[in-house]
Amino acid sequence: MYAIVCFDRPDSAVLRDQHRAAHQKFLGDNANKIVFGGPLKSIADGPSTGALIVVSCATREEAEELIGADPFYRGGVYESVAVRAFKQVFPAK
Repeated sequence: MYAIVCFDRPDSAVLRDQHRAAHQKFLGDNANKIVFGGPLKSIADGPSTGALIVVSCATREEAEELIGADPFYRGGVYESVAVRAFKQVFPAK
């Protein structure tokens, strides 16, 4: 598994809105690889400031390819993206 941590570029709300429908389709199309994910926020009810997506991919390259195909990534929403190996220890699976 890999954790993908994305941070939005400043003032990216317009870009998020422009690419939201394509991003949601991307998530649905790749649901078999996505363990869990969701937006990062400064406050619970605030605007999105990024995303955390944990994916079931065999290699870092596969995880990087996956996020590279995300319309938010391609559309310039994210300022930075980090892909790191992830091991779930709690709750135990």
